[in-house]
Amino acid sequence: MLQAPGQALLWGSQDFQHPAATHQILLQDGIRVAYKLERAARRSIGFQVSEHGLSIRAPRGLSMAQLEASIHEKSRWIAQKLQEQRERAGQVQAQRIAWVDGAALPFLGGLLTLHLNLAAPRGGSLLAVGEGAWSLHLPVAANAGAAQVRAGVAAWWLRHARGLFTERLQHYAPQLGVQWRSLRLSNARTRWGSAKSDGSIMLNWRLLHCRLAVLDYVVVHELSHLRVMDHSPRFWAVVAEASPGYAALRAELREHASPLWA
Repeated sequence: MLQAPGQALLWGSQDFQHPAATHQILLQDGIRVAYKLERAARRSIGFQVSEHGLSIRAPRGLSMAQLEASIHEKSRWIAQKLQEQRERAGQVQAQRIAWVDGAALPFLGGLLTLHLNLAAPRGGSLLAVGEGAWSLHLPVAANAGAAQVRAGVAAWWLRHARGLFTERLQHYAPQLGVQWRSLRLSNARTRWGSAKSDGSIMLNWRLLHCRLAVLDYVVVHELSHLRVMDHSPRFWAVVAEASPGYAALRAELREHASPLWA
């Protein structure tokens, strides 16, 4: 049953509400969903489930009764995707970094443990202490505030990201027969990289949280754009030259959730 946006509802823990909701519906399994509806000049209904909730784009001439029927047909899929988004958000929240001595950060598919000591080398020191385990020593007081600790880690992280990204670009560019000219770091939440025809590359420093193989896939992806600037079959054939298993790596990247640095 569709309900008007202004009608009062008792929301439970299994219900979902889009922050910009315009309509509400009770699904067949008893889950209430407040969703955002947009009308557009289109022929079919578009369903999208994001971290915000359910958004629907429907043809302007479609009646609410027809829309309701379509929502109920997809009710199981909608509920499943909304729950997956909620679980993913919970995982990200659980990965919020505590900026204290001894904190652990995901790093190249493993864990990096932070050690704060004013006697540490000025630029910081990274030590491999086991398989998938690193120790980062920074010249910051062990009792420093969170903002100071975060700033110290961020400065080291950006330097390390630039150095590693440069190394991987130099490794793969000759294999693909391309030449890159500049590297820019980004902290975008929704884009891992980009490339321009002039040879400039942008890579997200959050890639350091991923496995090296996944990071390398992004490097190969962007370098491949220096040969083919679209995502045609020809482009993916170029990617496969240096990253034969790119499909699995691409899927892994889509499921990756970086920890929150705030």
